[in-house]
Amino acid sequence: MTKLHSLAPVLLLVLAPAAALADDYRFEIRGSFDSHMPEDSDSSFDINVATLGGTWYFKPVSTNDVPLAEAAYLGRASFLSGGLKLTDFLDTTLNGQNVKVGYYIPGTMFYAAVGAFHDEDVIYASQALTIKDDFTGWFGTLGIAPVDGLLVTTQFREEGYDPNITARYVGKLPNNHFYAGSVSIVDMGYGGISDTTYGIDFDYYFDDSTSVGVGFDSGIRPDSSGHYVGGSDRLELRAEKFFSKKWAAGVSAYTSDFDDGFGVHVTWRH
Repeated sequence: MTKLHSLAPVLLLVLAPAAALADDYRFEIRGSFDSHMPEDSDSSFDINVATLGGTWYFKPVSTNDVPLAEAAYLGRASFLSGGLKLTDFLDTTLNGQNVKVGYYIPGTMFYAAVGAFHDEDVIYASQALTIKDDFTGWFGTLGIAPVDGLLVTTQFREEGYDPNITARYVGKLPNNHFYAGSVSIVDMGYGGISDTTYGIDFDYYFDDSTSVGVGFDSGIRPDSSGHYVGGSDRLELRAEKFFSKKWAAGVSAYTSDFDDGFGVHVTWRH
């Protein structure tokens, strides 16, 4: 018993750093399911998308005193990510894969990312025949982070560059609750005619584990793989809850001029 008492202070000193790092994480896995239902169409035209993605961070990500969902963003954590996608459309399964690396250059305000993707798409469909094609490409992002919580980026694709900019900021309100807001603008040209669209997003964190958010897009917008998606006004509502520092679940629903949809996702960290 005396030996145990004498070892107690030593064990505390050894375990204290481990306890402090226990809530940090190095990688995360996210799975999602989304269903898109076009208006004025029967269920055979519904599009169901299942994804599974993983992200590995170059250094452990601290979750101290920040919203769990924003820990990597606020910590300017460089990363390597990859994902798989299965899309069910017109009784046809389409496959997709992507990989991406994002890096905050040490000692500077600069951020850069580059990635590649492989996707399949339906190019012709009838009651008797469905033809699909596959395509591969690369995409990239350049950005600056001049102050804590702010990141301003622009995306480019293998097909070319359409002027676009996204500014995202995560800050704290006077009640000590966090929020995240972003604005994006894309100027695309169709046959020499310029079409400028924009998007606005806002998320409010009730505490470090629970958030609700709303987003609006006026038309076409770039996604995380450099694709342009959308094409009509779209309003989205979403919510996410971390049930522990290791896993979370979220839901979303949207409506647009052409379709409606919903999504669910689960995230696990270690």
